[in-house]
Amino acid sequence: MSLNLFSNEKLHLLALLKNNEDYDLEHLLEQFFSIMDFAQNEEEFMQLFEARSEGEFYDIVVLEYNDEKTFDLIDWICKINQAQSLVLFIEENKHQSIIKALKRGVNTVIPTPIGSKMEMLSPLLKLITFKNNEKDLKFSNYLIRQKDKIIDENVFMTISDLKGNIVNISQAYSDFTGYSKEELIGKNHNIFRQGHYDKKMMQSLWKTLNQDLPWQGEFQNNKKNGERFVVRSTITPLRDQNGEKIGYLNIINDITNVKRLEELSITDALTNLYNRRYFDFITQKEFTSVKWRRENFGLVILDVDHFKKYNDFYGHAEGDKVLQKIAKVLKKCENNAVDYAFRIGGEEFALIALNRSDEDLKASVAKIIHEIEALKIPHSQNDTSKYVTISAGTVNIPASQLSISYEALYNIADENLYKAKRGGRNRFVFEMEIDKFSEFKNIDPVTKLPNRMALLNNLALLNDEAMLIILHVNQLKSLQDLYGYESVEKILKNKAATLKEAIKDEAASLYNLNMEEFAILVTEKDLFNKYLELLKYYLLSEEKVDAVLDNESCTITNFTAGVAYGILNLFHNADVALQEALLLNKKLSIFDKNDFEKEKAQISNVEKLKVYKKALLEDRIIPFFQPIVDVKDNTIHKYEALARIRLEDGTIISPAMFLDSAKVDKTYEYFSRQLIQKVFNIYAKNQEEFSINLTYQNIVSESMIAYIENRLQKYGGENITFEIVETDDIKEYKRIEEFIKMIKKYGAKISIDDFGSGYSNFTNLIQFHLDYIKLDGTLIEQLLHDQNVENMIQAIISFAHKADIKVIAEFVSTKALDEKVRELGVDYIQGYLYGEPKAPEEYGLVTKASSLG
Repeated sequence: MSLNLFSNEKLHLLALLKNNEDYDLEHLLEQFFSIMDFAQNEEEFMQLFEARSEGEFYDIVVLEYNDEKTFDLIDWICKINQAQSLVLFIEENKHQSIIKALKRGVNTVIPTPIGSKMEMLSPLLKLITFKNNEKDLKFSNYLIRQKDKIIDENVFMTISDLKGNIVNISQAYSDFTGYSKEELIGKNHNIFRQGHYDKKMMQSLWKTLNQDLPWQGEFQNNKKNGERFVVRSTITPLRDQNGEKIGYLNIINDITNVKRLEELSITDALTNLYNRRYFDFITQKEFTSVKWRRENFGLVILDVDHFKKYNDFYGHAEGDKVLQKIAKVLKKCENNAVDYAFRIGGEEFALIALNRSDEDLKASVAKIIHEIEALKIPHSQNDTSKYVTISAGTVNIPASQLSISYEALYNIADENLYKAKRGGRNRFVFEMEIDKFSEFKNIDPVTKLPNRMALLNNLALLNDEAMLIILHVNQLKSLQDLYGYESVEKILKNKAATLKEAIKDEAASLYNLNMEEFAILVTEKDLFNKYLELLKYYLLSEEKVDAVLDNESCTITNFTAGVAYGILNLFHNADVALQEALLLNKKLSIFDKNDFEKEKAQISNVEKLKVYKKALLEDRIIPFFQPIVDVKDNTIHKYEALARIRLEDGTIISPAMFLDSAKVDKTYEYFSRQLIQKVFNIYAKNQEEFSINLTYQNIVSESMIAYIENRLQKYGGENITFEIVETDDIKEYKRIEEFIKMIKKYGAKISIDDFGSGYSNFTNLIQFHLDYIKLDGTLIEQLLHDQNVENMIQAIISFAHKADIKVIAEFVSTKALDEKVRELGVDYIQGYLYGEPKAPEEYGLVTKASSLG
């Protein structure tokens, strides 16, 4: 054992040794102590000891037994410091004196004469070790007391018993709430809620805690003076030394200001109802949730009858008061007759009702309409009643049974609203014809144009070459941040009107793909040149005043466009061209099947890398998510994370245009890390499963593998699937095998992506112990037109199922493709038919605060 293990400058020694020269103790002890005092006689010893006792006592005192006076000295020492550690050198044959010394308080006896240095050192070193440990323990306890004091003064915390009664509370939280500790200890936490009680949340809390799992959630509490505050609590079970649960630790964060800011961002300033922004978010979130829960989803759109006439006759100030009074009626219904109430436009409101029967929802809407007329607000311009009235369109569907989109649902409710108006107003219409779902699910609710699904359906029917133009409305994200959702809606409607005016031919169709993109499909070759000229010289004109927003003329660039020609992969090619134009800040990019590759090769990689590197450095690599659906029940099995780049103006683009350059530039690993970390952050807040794409370059990088393992150690991998893209680049299958073994230690799953595009080595399906294979999307797109492709896919599915591997079909964009892959026996389906890649909040994968804040 190395002597320096016991060297400790903190230990102080005092010795009285008249025969020190016999065993040279002073020299030996220098190896262990930096501060040593050696007394020559009893008087000097007592002076040193008393002087030291005014501060800290000596850690160890060493004496030599000479006669009975030595015991008097021991008694004197113990009287001053009963806990003093004493070492006594005494002749080995003085047995009675040794016993007497131990009884008087001596800790360690070292018999003399000493045969060897180790005979002396052994008991002394034991005492030194003990004193070191004792000092360390005292220091640790001192640090713990400091830490406890800091926590008590600065951290909001409670400790409760198994029934939730408070047994301890930090001073900081006590001061914050205005209660004294004495007022709170022994009380239940509901003392802070003063009547506000969320039954469902409390049931969830106790269900989680009874499973010995930590619970996290939000509470609305009240201080002693009645002031409301909001906290996020993390409650963790506490256990005793035997592992028995004895109570709960509650760490509390005050999020009142965050919630207030959130409320401002999601609340209509005039009525205090939720606003249109929150309506779009929560509707899609809840619509997805009810599909999982197999419950009904009810939507009500309400509109004030003849409100423009009211404003013109009574004035806008009175009109605002009417809206506020109506809002109070709707607010009263929240958490009772309905779950959410919104103001989504000027005089337009919306309600969401979850898991209500048709009869209950009809009764609730009828009551609301009656109560609004019963307000008896005079309205002489209303030809239905002498008071202000409201009309409503209502729909209630069993979401687990009907594969429709939220947009289709909105369109049906909106159509029912107009039927109510045409039928005499001051009433509601509740109609839900099944054939209406297919009619409306392909219509955009804002512009009333055919949507992305309608375009994909039409592209699937093409037999001859067509021209597809995708138009991106520039700067729309920035305008939405500046002026709000309603202003952006106005711009979109204006854009739709402009495009409708320009498109006059039967062979040209207009679509609204999303909030930023339109598309024009031209199906006659004779019109290709006409629409290219129309695009260049009219639609892509420099700048024009688009709308008046907040009393300001808003000037924006009109469009950026991507164009493609052909039959297969037409949408993909046009989108690639659009991404190219956006990336290089061009007005127009054309993907021509004959010369696009040559044109693309001429584009400067330097320009691409400049945009890419800036996005990488500014943390603008973000994940979008696309659902993968289980064919058995059409529920979402998991979400695939797809990389996107947010340009400086807020535009979202695919990184595909410059990833080859990034790989050459050796920054691809940092790109992957930035994406993976953000996916894991979302994964940590959700119960859903997620897929993350990896390339062969990722897997052969030792630093990347170490990073992935570190993330798995931190977050776990039970609901994570890694998708490896099959490619001819794969050379070392052993490296892939090692990677798969590593991730499976953490419960993660593995999938081969784009199966059928590379070597498609069936042996690897067995060797890698795969969980999934994903069929190459380009094969799926050819499935309806090529019997050989169908035979190939049938063989892959058959082989995979025999190997107990699940099969995913991607790029499923039409009902015909959906029916075909189901017929062939795939297990899961992914594609625009079931959901396009969207930001996480649009699928309800992040909290309201983080998604809207």
